Amino acid sequence: MGGMGVLGLALLFGGIIAGRAFTANFELDAAGKVRKGLGVAAAVVGALLLLRGLGLVGAPVHSGSGKVEWRTDLAAAEAEAKSTGRPIMVDFSADWCKACKELEAHTFSADEVAPELSKWVTVRVDMTQDKPEHAAMRTRFGIQGLPTVAFIDAQGQWLTPLTLTGFEPPAAFLERLEAAESGAVGEAGASLADRIKASLADDSLVVYLLVFLAGIVASLSPCVYPLIPITLSLFGARGASSRLRGFTLSLVYVLGIAVTYSALGVLAATTGGLFGSALQSGWVVGAIALVFFAMGLSMVGVFELQLPESVNERLNQLGGGEGGRFLTAFVMGTVAGVIAAPCVGPPLVAVLAFVAQKGSVATGVSLLSVYSLGMGLLFIVLGTFTQFLARMPKSGGWMEVVKGTLGMVMLVVALVYANDVVPFLP
Repeated sequence: MGGMGVLGLALLFGGIIAGRAFTANFELDAAGKVRKGLGVAAAVVGALLLLRGLGLVGAPVHSGSGKVEWRTDLAAAEAEAKSTGRPIMVDFSADWCKACKELEAHTFSADEVAPELSKWVTVRVDMTQDKPEHAAMRTRFGIQGLPTVAFIDAQGQWLTPLTLTGFEPPAAFLERLEAAESGAVGEAGASLADRIKASLADDSLVVYLLVFLAGIVASLSPCVYPLIPITLSLFGARGASSRLRGFTLSLVYVLGIAVTYSALGVLAATTGGLFGSALQSGWVVGAIALVFFAMGLSMVGVFELQLPESVNERLNQLGGGEGGRFLTAFVMGTVAGVIAAPCVGPPLVAVLAFVAQKGSVATGVSLLSVYSLGMGLLFIVLGTFTQFLARMPKSGGWMEVVKGTLGMVMLVVALVYANDVVPFLP
């Protein structure tokens, strides 16, 4: 764990205990609130240092000792490959692309992968800055998101079905390399993203089922799954008077998610550019960090995120009072779609890339709506069958612990995301 981890652990527990981080604000005077604020800040910084000490956040640490010899000139590499009869692997990457760094740290450098790559002419094209020559490469290799890894055989043919978008662990990447070397391109595509690509290329209706499954997988990601019980309680599904009421509220929440992702589909269809990379860009990640930061501050009691009383009264009338508010559920769904953006992964990037290439707004809306339904399935089930949530303890002092803990977690997550944009710690 090292000195950084030990310091982080001390700050974490010291801030919680000495700073009275789980005490409700109404129980504190002005000095007590200042003390709590300092305690929360110490605990958040401590948690971040602890995670860094454990190697869980920050720049990816190379998991292998392998070295890859990268060329930077694609034309020269193709000439070299032609003269030596070797295949080419082209890695399209960028400094702002987190998945690109993970691919380099955990896959390319893996002890079992690097020796295999020595048989290839390996090229890395840096797309951090948009250059005129990149437009031709995007068209040639159908690049819509980063990282994209393309494979060209010894005869100069692009092995389209084997193109990789997003991160892939060493074992799966080795299978992809072996398929490229043997020419058995049909044997690749075992991953969900690859199956989605194949179904999209064949115009198969199976793609809707695969996209639905991809949404379910996304709902189990760290961006979404931990917040499900709290989210349902906040927009009122837990207090719904009937299963139909809980189902309706949860469905409205999922419709909010669908609006967010359908908007992404429309944008992809109308722009047709390097759209997948936008989900990893500094602007998007920075905006998500701000959302988490605001929610975290609210949860630890710095301020209250609530609508004006007159609006609340109107929502009570529209939503039927204590059962929940439909507009609140809808708005929270749209926010959830934004928060989950970094966890979309290769499946959704593949869908967005296809929509961008095809330019069909209807296809974009339908596919992304199905994805949202898969992502919201857990919310609908738990919101409808509230007996699962009813087993939670009633309101009391424990809620301050839950809110405080969740608030600090959100602040830590905000700093982790912000670190991708502005590295504020060494």
